[in-house]
Amino acid sequence: MRNLKFLTIVPLLAASAFAQWDFSLTTNGAYYIKNKVKTGDEHFSQPTGPYDGVEALTQFNARYTIPTPLGESWLLKGANVKLTGSFELSPVTALPKIKAEFTPVPFLVFSAGAMIGSGWNVLVFEGLTEYDFNTADYESLTPFTHYYYDLWASATFQFDTGALIEGDWSHVVMVANYEVFYEAMTGVDDGEIWQWKETARMANGLQYYFTGVLGYQMPIALNMVGLMTEITGHFDKEDYGIVANRFDGDFTTVSLSGLFSFTLSERDNLTTLLTFRRNRSYNQKHDDEDQEPLLVVKGGEWSFYRIALSWAHKF
Repeated sequence: MRNLKFLTIVPLLAASAFAQWDFSLTTNGAYYIKNKVKTGDEHFSQPTGPYDGVEALTQFNARYTIPTPLGESWLLKGANVKLTGSFELSPVTALPKIKAEFTPVPFLVFSAGAMIGSGWNVLVFEGLTEYDFNTADYESLTPFTHYYYDLWASATFQFDTGALIEGDWSHVVMVANYEVFYEAMTGVDDGEIWQWKETARMANGLQYYFTGVLGYQMPIALNMVGLMTEITGHFDKEDYGIVANRFDGDFTTVSLSGLFSFTLSERDNLTTLLTFRRNRSYNQKHDDEDQEPLLVVKGGEWSFYRIALSWAHKF
């Protein structure tokens, strides 16, 4: 599964006393590494080729920040509500989004949001398909008659030691985010498998997504280095219908990434991830990923997964 997400890390004490608009553009890209498919329980798969696909998308964001009068102490004076509208566009999808964030204290953020969009297929790139168990292949869905949607809520704890220890070199950042979301495709029955934005083997259902970051911020162009952990999966394996047991529908996917963030200018930032990921391992060797929903899952397979980049520009 390919899921191109980046967790935003903000300075702990950053706040505004006035309502304001902010506009930004984010462009994400990923280069995927080809790995040898093995069988059996937990194991590591070595790279066998330099290329297994690319992914790219760009997103325009408009955010309105509203200060909330919770108090004048240093802990409460930065409390705010942020309302964000976004439009994400990739070569095979279009996805409007809305999000609301409430920051009662600098180290805690509650947020919720929704997104709904559609996709299409271009050449070998598949943005909107449904799996056919009879042909063991993904069949095209009609654009703008089937819609992907995601409803989510999350809580984020973030702490920066720089809030306690003065100095440009005293910033050790810790972030923990837990998100619950319901993801589905309209016009596709529960228990069926579908593909969205080149991410295959998806199914309607309630899921979780945890992100943890431990990083060190510096007052130089390389403004942060760190480690990031991502854990995601379905709460109920039955979301995968007739293949729920053999496909291990509630399998836990784990990613470990080296994180490097660069300040390019006052308005531009570049984040790089080097990611190792644990995906499903199967009981049979196979060359075609479309066969995987018909196979039996046997443990997990670790591999060097991708190199991802995110460029953020503030207007």
